[in-house]
Amino acid sequence: MINHVDIANFGSFQGLEWKKTVRDNGKNVKLFQRLNILYGRNYSGKTTLSRIFRSLETGKLPLNYVGSSFTVTGDKGAVTHAGLQTHNYDVRVYNRDFVTDNLSFLVNQENAGVIKTFAIVGEQNKEIDDAIAAIEVKLGSVEGKAGLRFDLEAKRKEGDRTNSAHTSAVGALEGKLRSHAAEKIKKNRQYGTAVYNIDHIKRDIASTKKPGFVALTTEEQASKLNLLKQEALPDITDNLAITLKLEVLQATAEPLLSKAITPTKAIEELLKDSALQLWVKQGMGHHREKRSTCAFCRQDLPHDIWQVLDEHFSKESGDLETALDAAITAVTNEIDTIAGLNTFTGAQFYADERTAFEASSKALSQALAFYKKDLEALNKSLETRKNNLFQPVSLKASSHNAKEIGKHVDDINALIVTSNGKTATLEKDKTAARDALRLADVFAFVDAISYDKELDCIATLKTEADLASTAHTEAEKLIRDAEAEVQALRAKQKDERKGAERVNSLLNNFFGHDGIKLEARDGADKASMKFEITRNGKAAYNLSEGECSLIAFCYFMAKLEDPESKGKDLIIYIDDPISSLDGNHIFFMFSLIESLIAKPTKRPDGSNSYRYKQLFISTHNLDFLKYLKRLSIPTKKIPAGEGKTKNVSDHEHFMIERNGASSNILLMPSYLKDYVTEFHYLFHQIYKCKNQAAAADNHEPFFGFGNNLRKFLEAFLFFKYPHHDDRSDAFERIKKFFGEEEDTAVALVNRLNNEFSHLEAVPDRSFKPVEIPEIAKVANYVLDKIYAADKAQYNALLKSIGEPERVD
Repeated sequence: MINHVDIANFGSFQGLEWKKTVRDNGKNVKLFQRLNILYGRNYSGKTTLSRIFRSLETGKLPLNYVGSSFTVTGDKGAVTHAGLQTHNYDVRVYNRDFVTDNLSFLVNQENAGVIKTFAIVGEQNKEIDDAIAAIEVKLGSVEGKAGLRFDLEAKRKEGDRTNSAHTSAVGALEGKLRSHAAEKIKKNRQYGTAVYNIDHIKRDIASTKKPGFVALTTEEQASKLNLLKQEALPDITDNLAITLKLEVLQATAEPLLSKAITPTKAIEELLKDSALQLWVKQGMGHHREKRSTCAFCRQDLPHDIWQVLDEHFSKESGDLETALDAAITAVTNEIDTIAGLNTFTGAQFYADERTAFEASSKALSQALAFYKKDLEALNKSLETRKNNLFQPVSLKASSHNAKEIGKHVDDINALIVTSNGKTATLEKDKTAARDALRLADVFAFVDAISYDKELDCIATLKTEADLASTAHTEAEKLIRDAEAEVQALRAKQKDERKGAERVNSLLNNFFGHDGIKLEARDGADKASMKFEITRNGKAAYNLSEGECSLIAFCYFMAKLEDPESKGKDLIIYIDDPISSLDGNHIFFMFSLIESLIAKPTKRPDGSNSYRYKQLFISTHNLDFLKYLKRLSIPTKKIPAGEGKTKNVSDHEHFMIERNGASSNILLMPSYLKDYVTEFHYLFHQIYKCKNQAAAADNHEPFFGFGNNLRKFLEAFLFFKYPHHDDRSDAFERIKKFFGEEEDTAVALVNRLNNEFSHLEAVPDRSFKPVEIPEIAKVANYVLDKIYAADKAQYNALLKSIGEPERVD
């Protein structure tokens, strides 16, 4: 069914937004129902609205509607002006355009009275009927819970269920991805991206699934984070250079340590005691040419002491001592240089190289420690020989590893080159670090939510949904094929003559019009048919407007029985079928719609079956509108709580009005919707004034009481006293009805009836407060007199306005 229509631009409709306009007094949006009655004056926009529905039927916009824009919304989706050929609504429209397209002779009677033919099912064919019946049984119905249509509904529900399950699973997973992307990654500035959404995290997940991807370890993550904190460092301009001199020093020291020398005349005592010999040698420096006595024992020095000692300490030993001192100095200097060989620090390197540098620097220090020990051992050997010049000393083997020291030097120099090179690529390295950290985060997240398992589950649900969709599509195809077979069988029964006979039957049975007929005649090629309008057997011309309306509408009603329409859930739109028709014809037009469309048929279970999916009827004629209120009203079930349902009416009344150049759609006012005639409306307004307390909630009936009472009494008393000597004397009719014995009451009625309904003589009355108690008193007086005069009529009036009967 169609629920509502929004019209941005279509003819006289401009900017119509249904949900803003079509609301009840409680501001609730009201939608189209199964049965819809629309009223509007001529040129208000009724036909324009019907053309939107006819465009759904024809699949194209009417001529001269350039720039049109509208959206029709219903249970089969929304249809815009651009999608008229792709919707699934079966619409049939009777309006002026239908008449022009199918019955052009009625529009231009100068041509021969020929109109388009159509065919309906002709004489019954038992074999074809049986075949159609068998297919219909096979098709079945949802209500009957059997057949292809019932199976289709079950497959539709299964398709909806599986599709919903798949959609929910996809939505749940994407919700997790979207949340993590927005809350954990986008807001983490360490990942360096201000724009990161579900598409980005999906790409990152794909990257973590590629062969060779390895997530960062905790240590690697810490290193990457350090790199992100690193600022650009100045280049290290020096290299590390270490030249080991131990071999040269050993080559110098070895002959000094191994050289054998003997005194000229050795002092045996000194040779035996090297410490004493050293003490004596050192003492010679303190005594020669300085003292004549021993500084230790205060004894005079022997006169030949220096000769004896010089013979012991020869020139050869002196030269050796001098050479040893020089060698010791050289070794000591080499030892002192070790501490300053590596002056580089970790702060000069970037994070990744810093760790490697510190490891190599430590290893170099350890290797140089062995080198220092070798130097110290050499130095000790030289000192030992110096302290005992006459005793050779052997050279100890080296313990350091010169190649290892060289390797550490090379490693550090390589790190210098690498670190210097990173200055130029620092930003690129930071970007790579951020990417690596983000992928590590995504990898951990994917593992935490069991992403692969969820994908497997979604894939399974997708397969189930696809299978259900395929099953639904196949079921639809089976139904289409069966329906096509029914159409093909019915086509064999097509009889265009029966179409003309059906129109004539409607004209005669409903309108008693047997002078005008539709004749089916062979075409000029003898292979086709044509319809011709005749009057008394001759081609008809100069048809009246009423006759044209009758023929056109009967043609439309008969065409609803052609194979393209019969049996379908039709949305029928009848636009203003009343033209120049008299009262009898208006009633018969109503009867035709009621009996052939609106009146339901009964199913075997007693429930109603309707011959239309949805029905729209528009009119400008108030008499026809009165009859339309008698149409069979469809009902629908709605929830009533506790698992129960109740039946409510499934119809609505609308009004189409035009303000200036623009048309609008509103709910029909109560005075048109609720009252069969104005007489009932006036009675209801008077009835509302019987209780003066009602003025607090609704004062309008009290303000309009005088005018309403005058009009009501004029109608009521005219029909009660149709003849009077002085027809203009309404006061006399009032006196006659209410009785002369109640002059006071009559005067009060006449005052309200006359004075408060006419302002031309005393306009100030409209500005004075209404006397509510006086009005209530008169209202009750009038109502009581009507009840006393004719209880049956009074209770009938109460029933017409929805009030309970009065029983005294």
